[in-house]
Amino acid sequence: MDIIPEYLPRLETLLPILRVDTAVWRADKIFSRQGWQNRARLRNPDGWQWITVPVEHGQFGDPISATRIAYHDGWRKRHLKALRYNYSSSPYYEHYAEDLEALLMVRHETLHDLNKAALDLILGWLRHDVAWEVWTEPKEESPDDAPSTLVAFQHPRYRQNYDGFITDMSCLDILFTNGPSAIHQLAANS
Repeated sequence: MDIIPEYLPRLETLLPILRVDTAVWRADKIFSRQGWQNRARLRNPDGWQWITVPVEHGQFGDPISATRIAYHDGWRKRHLKALRYNYSSSPYYEHYAEDLEALLMVRHETLHDLNKAALDLILGWLRHDVAWEVWTEPKEESPDDAPSTLVAFQHPRYRQNYDGFITDMSCLDILFTNGPSAIHQLAANS
């Protein structure tokens, strides 16, 4: 299974990982400004908001493994403030807040480094070990590497911190509001 790195991944990315013991971490994929590699969506009282990890200028077209994070604008404190504002009233927020702050206070050089550390932290919370093959340089893919059929992701519904349900939030949304057992139940049923 190939995983394209996401910042604080969505359930669409996380749930398949919970069904495997080995996976390929594709940090060789090209960074996309409109992708999920450097941003995540958080549920808020008005719907949702983006949090975005800024990258150094001139890196479009570079692989994720070489995309350097910019640290000149205080984004880490803004992300922690957004998480606290949107989720501090959630039942499980306090259980994860300290670990998230520690993760974001580390100065990760590249998106690959940050995204891998974030996913490893989340998988640790879920007590799921994955043996990773990390690709930081492009490799030639054989036709056997391509998926034989594409299965559309059916986003599961769960209790969110605010009224209404909105898809494509970071997996932190369900962790903060429902705890780790909810993700394990979704993985088992998907």
